[in-house]
Amino acid sequence: MNKMYNLQKIIVALYLINFNLCHGSNWHCALSSMYELYDLEIEYLIVTETYINNEYKRLHNIKKFIEQRKKQNEKELAESYTESSINAFKTILRVKSDWETLKDKMTQTTEIGEFKHELLIYDNIVSGLKAIRRLQIIYELDAHEISNGNIGGHTYQPFDVNDCYDMASLCYDNAEYHCAYWWFVEVYDKNKKDKNELNIDFSTFIIKFIWSSYLVGDISRAMDIFKKYFKQNNEMNESLTNMRYTVWAGNNVFKRNTANDYDKKFYSYSLQKLDSENEVSYFKTACMNTMDCKYPYLECRYYHGNCKYLIIGPLREEILSLVPSMKLYHNVLYDDEIKRIKELAKPKLEKLSIDTNEDISLRKVASFRKQNDQVFETINRRLVQITSKSATNIVDKYVVTNYGVAGHYLPHTKYIDDDHLINSKGRDAIVIFHMDDVPKGGATVLPEVNAHVPSVKGSALVIYNTPMRQLLKFTQYGSCPIIYGDKWTMSVYLKQ
Repeated sequence: MNKMYNLQKIIVALYLINFNLCHGSNWHCALSSMYELYDLEIEYLIVTETYINNEYKRLHNIKKFIEQRKKQNEKELAESYTESSINAFKTILRVKSDWETLKDKMTQTTEIGEFKHELLIYDNIVSGLKAIRRLQIIYELDAHEISNGNIGGHTYQPFDVNDCYDMASLCYDNAEYHCAYWWFVEVYDKNKKDKNELNIDFSTFIIKFIWSSYLVGDISRAMDIFKKYFKQNNEMNESLTNMRYTVWAGNNVFKRNTANDYDKKFYSYSLQKLDSENEVSYFKTACMNTMDCKYPYLECRYYHGNCKYLIIGPLREEILSLVPSMKLYHNVLYDDEIKRIKELAKPKLEKLSIDTNEDISLRKVASFRKQNDQVFETINRRLVQITSKSATNIVDKYVVTNYGVAGHYLPHTKYIDDDHLINSKGRDAIVIFHMDDVPKGGATVLPEVNAHVPSVKGSALVIYNTPMRQLLKFTQYGSCPIIYGDKWTMSVYLKQ
């Protein structure tokens, strides 16, 4: 019984894997979507159980047919049934017919139910691995830090040996051999210490590990892996034999071991393609900055802007930067407003067609107008009070964003217009409302001025454009990758 049950589970699992390769969604692009995965998991379980029950019924019918024929055979043999030529002929026909019936019953397939939710696909896994790799690059995290299950005091489920192998393979396939080397070290250590079983052939892992060790110049480790592997297996295939000679010759090729070179561990070919090396470096520096901004001595005050409502209940205003002008207001959004905005946004969140490169951004957005709900009318009036702008200068478009797994947005000055096109003209300022506390990562940064603004629930960050074109680069802002937390923002633009 247990063997049959396990067989059915394997069949269903294989079916789901193949089915998933042909269908897809962007589960990893917004953390709010991730919660729905639990519903999908329940669907998987229900559909699988239904499949197994139906399969048992089918097999029970086959077994019942077999028992009937056994009894008939015993009866006919006991009665010397085939001594009659007619009966003998009828037996020939029946046996042939019975076999055709059995074949037909065995080749029938049990239907698998439909799913309400979009299914996970392999691309979701790859994108998730790339997101973890971006965390490693931007925050310069060692492979052991990530796999150990604790970053900066925030704990999570540690990586097992196969998780580490997947990370190593991602780096290996992207020719980032220093990254691959250290993740393969994690695989090797976990496999030896925890006795975890790799899902791939061990020799395949050994070849990749040795080759990575060779390419970073760690010849002694490569040779040591060879010796230990040969001692345990006492056999060498052609690939390993050829590689052993190449590694041995590497002593004369490499001047030094570069495995511990700090900068090469966190090099990313994909990120370097996006823009200049300096801009990526500035982004990393700003994300890792522990100060709130470059100008900690600037003014912090209670602001009312001669508005009678704010005189009664003034806002705390921090002037974070002079060039560009950047201000942070606290307690601008209330909990009930945040809850309402999220309720409206969740069904509408989508990955924009322009967000094709996840190395640039990983998010889902939903857009609203004032008339869509009273909450946007209220926020519009509050913006007039905060910015001292007239209502006509506030663009009637509220863009709600929920970031995904290690979600981020590289620095930019452009925005999405009503036609979903990228634009940078006619904008005087952007107001970014933070709707969640993000304990680790996820800060809004302006790399050119090294400004770092953590996501604090209810706060509003106002970044003003500079009138001087040569200073425009200072207004580039981005969102750092999220290590721990669920980041929601709402953006509104002010016209000139």
